[in-house]
Amino acid sequence: MTTAPQTMPGRRRYLVIGVILPILIALVGAIVALTWLPDLPDPVAIHWDSNGADGFGSVWIMILMPLAIVTVVTVASGLSLRGAPQRGGLTSTEKIIVVTRMFLSVLLTIGVIGSLAVQRGLSDAAAAPNIATPMIVGAIGGVLLAAVAWFILPRAVPADFDQETAVEPLDLAPTENVYWSRTVRISGGIVVVLALVVALTVGNAIATARGSSSGLPFALGLAVFVLLLSGGMSFWRVRADRRGFAVRGILGWPQVSIPANEVADVRVVRVNPTADFGGWGWRVAPGRRTGIILRAGEAIEVTRRNGKRLVVTVDDAETAARVMQTLVARSAA
Repeated sequence: MTTAPQTMPGRRRYLVIGVILPILIALVGAIVALTWLPDLPDPVAIHWDSNGADGFGSVWIMILMPLAIVTVVTVASGLSLRGAPQRGGLTSTEKIIVVTRMFLSVLLTIGVIGSLAVQRGLSDAAAAPNIATPMIVGAIGGVLLAAVAWFILPRAVPADFDQETAVEPLDLAPTENVYWSRTVRISGGIVVVLALVVALTVGNAIATARGSSSGLPFALGLAVFVLLLSGGMSFWRVRADRRGFAVRGILGWPQVSIPANEVADVRVVRVNPTADFGGWGWRVAPGRRTGIILRAGEAIEVTRRNGKRLVVTVDDAETAARVMQTLVARSAA
């Protein structure tokens, strides 16, 4: 006997608010911009500083950018929510992801359309005025529509780990030392997403450099920052020994160290990145949880005596948890 596939409560509302509307808003913006092509200068202003337009490029960058970004974000985040029907709905972190699509779509569409609107009729885009107003309007409109979307979507379901396992200390003699370590890296699918983000950032730097040299330092600085952040967050070293539990990024930062005498409990859990933490990387979640989430699956959860919890996805989490339980027991003796 086969079991019918579960349907997520409010699925139609999710599809309309979380998928159709964000892409539709960006698509309408692109169509409006297309109708303005005869009235726009060539090239158009694509970057502004405090003194006005300082970067120029093809109008197609402005027309296609919001639609491309919103579509990629919507599809990528939509794939990460495939487990929602099995949980009976969206968790609060997943709802935040959904309404963020709406915010992003409105912000980018109004911001870009506004920046093109002020250039209509100009023969030289260098005369384009400041675009602070459309950006502010886009941000406010995005927040308002995201708030409306939050209340239209079904109530969030509790974010509980799929599986929680208590572990026992290792059977070691009092004179024996114990050490455990692993190097963990982010999953392959997220590497692809990071590569797209880096490519977009570098592409923006190149476009800015071609249009004007004044905006180049900022664009290059942003590209370098994204590269370092992506690399630093992709590989981590996890260690459990007599000093306690420690996690450190491959570049030496960020890092977290928890002495064994500050640990109240250790257990193994199974993590769903979007449901439990709203995504991958360094995350903060309800329940005083901080997560270093590199993939779905088993993780070690270390609870401090003050109630704060650190969750790290890592292979062989059970052994790590048993090592920490051993160290905690010794520190309490």
